[in-house]
Amino acid sequence: MHGGNIYSVSKNNNVKLNKILDYSANMNDFIKINNIIIKSEYIKNYPEIKLDKYKKFLSNREFGIKNISIVPGLTYFIHKFISSLKNNIIIIYPSFTEYIYSKYDYNKIIINYDIIVKNPDIIKNYDFTAIFLVYPDNPTGNLINKDILFKLIDIAYNKNAYFFIDESFIYFVRNRKINENEIINNYNNVIIGRSLTKIFSIPGLRLGYIISDENNINSIEKYLEPWGISEITLKYIEKLDFNEIISTPEKTEIERNYMIKNLLKMNFELIGNPEANFITIKLKGNYNGYLLKNYLENKNIMIRLLDDYDLFNENYIRLNVKKHYKNKILIDNIKNFMVNKNE
Repeated sequence: MHGGNIYSVSKNNNVKLNKILDYSANMNDFIKINNIIIKSEYIKNYPEIKLDKYKKFLSNREFGIKNISIVPGLTYFIHKFISSLKNNIIIIYPSFTEYIYSKYDYNKIIINYDIIVKNPDIIKNYDFTAIFLVYPDNPTGNLINKDILFKLIDIAYNKNAYFFIDESFIYFVRNRKINENEIINNYNNVIIGRSLTKIFSIPGLRLGYIISDENNINSIEKYLEPWGISEITLKYIEKLDFNEIISTPEKTEIERNYMIKNLLKMNFELIGNPEANFITIKLKGNYNGYLLKNYLENKNIMIRLLDDYDLFNENYIRLNVKKHYKNKILIDNIKNFMVNKNE
């Protein structure tokens, strides 16, 4: 199931939310969350609908405001966009489960990442209206090769199909491989989605934005509901500071390496080449992911089992990367589980 079900654990363990270490949802742990005062005027009036100043801020000088649309979370847009399409779609897998489970009247062609890497031309054999790629992917954090990415975009372009790049976790990547601004200027079939809920750790506010050709943005905004972004969220945007996340990729990489090093010592297997703020590992031997999950939840620690992914099962575990002292708590508790299991 989806990560972040912290309220159930809080209720079951009778503990406050701030006493739980949630490794099941991939939020940025290296940033301070600002408080916001909810004024009555934010509630009794409709939210703003002229969002140019917010678009300019969120672009962070990377894109023009005509190339951006603000959406109430990327998950919302994924469902909305897929439902608007009228032919088969290709989903490069693994991906977010939202792509797999979204309601759709046409065929969803699932092609594994490994197959695409070996033979990107395979997609020429299909009839489709859009391709969906998570970059870096979920749950392994892999970044697809730049040359392969552009080959896929070219194939989609020649088929007059959209190419959707889900960059929910791109802000955590230390060495970016592509220039998204150049892509949208050269390919009018490319749509890029970014989540701000992850990097600024504000999932409760639901905030993301879409980047694309100006004509695509105009079309997108025509079928989005008015007042989709609450005034509370808009006011919070004004508090965001992109300078605060400059150091996040480096901090993430340091702690990610620490976690990997210690988990490998415990005979876990690392899956993929993670470059985001999460890792996927595999339990080996006679261990069981459900037992580990229950053990950690009793210690007020949440993890994400990948039992709802076709390529994985309950012995594959995705872990968020957090601050060092929290990661040490996680590692120590996993060690205790392994020791107790062997006794």
